[in-house]
Amino acid sequence: MIKLLNKRWNGIAIVLLSSFFFAFVPTSAKIALDSGVSLMVLLMSRCLIGLIILAPLTYGLREPIFVDRKKVPILIFVSIISVCLIASTYYAIGYISIALVLMIIYLFPIGVALITTIKGEEHLSRTQWFSIIGVLLGLGILILDEPSGTSLYGIFISIIGLLLFIAFIYFTGKLVDEIGSVTINLQLSFFSVVALIIYILLIPVDLSLPTNNYGWLGILGNGIFYVLSYVLFFIGSKAIGITTASVLALTEPLFATIIALLILSQYLSLQEFSGFIVTLCFLSLFLIFAQKKDG
Repeated sequence: MIKLLNKRWNGIAIVLLSSFFFAFVPTSAKIALDSGVSLMVLLMSRCLIGLIILAPLTYGLREPIFVDRKKVPILIFVSIISVCLIASTYYAIGYISIALVLMIIYLFPIGVALITTIKGEEHLSRTQWFSIIGVLLGLGILILDEPSGTSLYGIFISIIGLLLFIAFIYFTGKLVDEIGSVTINLQLSFFSVVALIIYILLIPVDLSLPTNNYGWLGILGNGIFYVLSYVLFFIGSKAIGITTASVLALTEPLFATIIALLILSQYLSLQEFSGFIVTLCFLSLFLIFAQKKDG
């Protein structure tokens, strides 16, 4: 029982660390894009950085670098999904506010929970479902602090990104159980690079590089934090389940808020503070009832 609790709390800590790292990803990407970097260069650099980091890490940890040929088709499928969901997210930001895009994407734990529940892989209590809704309500209060214009086309693209994200998290979670987090992320980086190269060769795209040093820093940070966050997320998901890990991943906006408070000396409005507290309360409620269910 103690070993089970330790494994669970270790998994929770790892996923929270993953969310902390991911909190730096949007800011790094924005710095790169604002410095003249094209979307395709940002996507390609992210995947290449993943290869550079994960190849020696996989070898050093003595994890398998190559996988069974039977797994290659699903790996290619998931890699394409990964690239498309990132592209759709950044594309949607051109039509609606980033806050609204994020709120739509943050609905993904509901999709993951529905899939795992329908397939009988995991089961959530009514209180846990209520807690997920409460977490999303708190994030809505925290993030949507200012009115923004809406575009049906932008919302449509965001919903496509949401569906792609749900598919990516679910299928990758299944693969991690068989292959391991480091290996799966290495393979996804490799096949994503291959897919992007094929796309570039077939369709002319803008390949603009940064116009200043901040842009290169943004590219580097975007790739490093993205890789670290996903490797840790799927390591943690093996210990606590993909649904619980998905709900905990919603702490990313909370970490982003804390970072802004500490580093940028920003202040929270009453609405933002209320959303922060509501999110924390419902996350705690979700974890408490998850622990009771496991116990």
